[in-house]
Amino acid sequence: MKDDPVFESEALREYISDVKSRIESELSNLCYGFSDLGLHPQIEYAVMSKGKRLRPTLVILSAEAVEGNRDNVMSLALAFELVHTATLVHDDIIDRDEVRRGIPALHRRWSVDDAILAGDALIALSISLASGYGEAVLKIVAESALHLCDGEHADTLYTNKLVDEKTYLKVIKDKSASLFKAAAYCGALVGGGSQSEVLSLADYGENLGIAYQLRDDLIDLASAFGSISRLKKTPLTLPLIRLYETSQPSEKVKIEKDLEFLAEGNLHDCTTGKMLKMLKESGAISYSRALFAEYIRRSIESLSCVRESDHKSFLIQIAKSLETAI
Repeated sequence: MKDDPVFESEALREYISDVKSRIESELSNLCYGFSDLGLHPQIEYAVMSKGKRLRPTLVILSAEAVEGNRDNVMSLALAFELVHTATLVHDDIIDRDEVRRGIPALHRRWSVDDAILAGDALIALSISLASGYGEAVLKIVAESALHLCDGEHADTLYTNKLVDEKTYLKVIKDKSASLFKAAAYCGALVGGGSQSEVLSLADYGENLGIAYQLRDDLIDLASAFGSISRLKKTPLTLPLIRLYETSQPSEKVKIEKDLEFLAEGNLHDCTTGKMLKMLKESGAISYSRALFAEYIRRSIESLSCVRESDHKSFLIQIAKSLETAI
């Protein structure tokens, strides 16, 4: 499990705890309401596995940052959590992961067929919840899910392949940031924010989502080296891309061969150690950390048009908290 952000403010910790508790309760009630479905056990298993609930929290916090009402956006918040959960269920199948959040992945607990159908059902339930907020919101939710799927597809195509930094950032913008952006945008929109506030919060969500994925990639890469099986499953990340782009032609040939060996499972521990040393000495990891910090800065700067409040302060603190984990 990746390191969780550390919230230094007691007020923010209490806020996050309160919101998460409410989300968990509402998700439980939602699952109970669909107990007549044949897929109910699988849906409940996926939904009630303990997660961070970041996306629904972002919906609620964005709404309250523009003086919106939490109750009015709760169903919308749940819609975003269901979309996210559906992607996790399907991702575990694609990645052949056997564990999710410390328990067997749904496709291992039941079957691949059940997992696919449960994921589809979660998307259908999400659409049902979002539809209550009108066509504009429903369209944003659907478009963000479409970008997410396209980003995930690109991610599978580019695993252990050499792409440029621009392509890499486009993938994580779609794969991760699209849902963060839509969650903040829709929360602010339904919460009654001004046009400038809604757009500012959308930018905040997108920049936060990119920073979040850059952070996860740095953590994943650090933990993957020393384990061939984990490294083989690690998508090509920014430090590797930066290393390749700044290497001499002869070094590029060596990196290309190493990636080919990695895809075939023939990369030895000594080689991964050398590659990690190259990443550090080349400045590729430092470069990636600097870009991560830049997106944190952008996310905070994006909030300049949002009215001052405790909730705006919480948004800023959440962004800053990501820096404590890497």
